[in-house]
Formats: sequence, C-alpha cells, structure tokens
Amino acid sequence: MSVTDHPLAMGRRRSKRQMSYDDIGNQGRVLLNEFISDRMKNEGLQSVPAIEELTEPGTPSGPPLGAIHEVGRALRCIADELDQDQKLQRMINQVSPDATHDTFLRVANEIFSDGVISWGRIVTLFYFGYKMTVKAIDKLPLIKAIINWVINFIVDKVAPWIIDKGGWEAIREYFGTPKGQVIAIFTTGFLVCVGIYLYHSTG
Repeated sequence: MSVTDHPLAMGRRRSKRQMSYDDIGNQGRVLLNEFISDRMKNEGLQSVPAIEELTEPGTPSGPPLGAIHEVGRALRCIADELDQDQKLQRMINQVSPDATHDTFLRVANEIFSDGVISWGRIVTLFYFGYKMTVKAIDKLPLIKAIINWVINFIVDKVAPWIIDKGGWEAIREYFGTPKGQVIAIFTTGFLVCVGIYLYHSTG
C-alpha cells in the first residue's frame, strides 16, 4: 500500500477541523491494527489474521493522518525495545490467555491511576493490548474484542489529551527523548501495572 493510498493519508488536502473523540478513536484503531498485524508477522506467528479481518466492514478510519508511517515507526521502535526486557516478558507470560475485559481494564486503569497521561503510557496501553491478542491468536472474535477494549478506553479516557496535544502525529515529538530514558519509563510503569494485576488475580 502506498503512502497516498493509506486510509489515514487520503484526503490530506481537506481543510483542518477540530478533532472529535471518535476521530481519535478511529485513527487509533487503524494504528493499533497495523501495530498488531506488523508485530505478529515479525514474530513469525502462525495463523496471523489479515489486517482486514481485525475490523468490521465499514468501520471508519477517521480523518487523514499525514504522518501515519512515522507514527507507526515510533510505535514499533518502542515495542522492539520492550520485547527485549526479559523480566517484563516473564511477567506478561503469567497473564491468562483467557484474560477478560476486567483484566484489561484493571491494568489500563493502573497505567493512568495517578491521572497523568503521556505518550509513553498510551504506547504501554497499545503494547499490553497487543500482548493480549497474541495470547488469543487462534480466537479472532477475542482479538477484535481486545482491540475494541483498547480503543474504547482511549476514547473514554485519553482522547481529550491527544486532541489537546495536536493529534496522534504529536507522538513523534515525544520520541526525541533519549531512548534509554524512554525504555526505563515504559518498563517500570508496565511492570508495576502487570504486577498489581497478578497480585489481585492470585490473592
């Protein structure tokens, strides 16, 4: 797919308008679907669903996002680093393959429990959602449900913040932070969140 054919890159010449929460959610869905599909293929997983299967026909993609590929690269970059953290991966492996919506919400709410929103935390949410879909690789309806959980949480909890920052494209500025500092922030926060989930689920 060429840059100009991408669903978020089409129609860039339209005049800008105020983004709505649904716009942020629809754009986020395209980003998340591509993030999930790309990482599953790179991990060499079997029976990876086609990206078209991850979304119901007719689902809107949102207004054009000119930097779609740059945003996607930023997401992939941080996920590559998180994949290398063995402590983090061991903890994620303890999350049940049949984890429920309550499981997702518990971790998602912990990520933002202090009321602070950042691009780092939003990418952490994407990453956790992705790891949940990997555990459900042979259950397409559950994969779609997990994607909906992530997007609904974004629309309900963080869309105003993303709009205030200027939309998804603003994530590129965040990744000017030195890589080591970013990884430390992500890993520490994510370990705490998953650790809290595991504590409650086994207590």
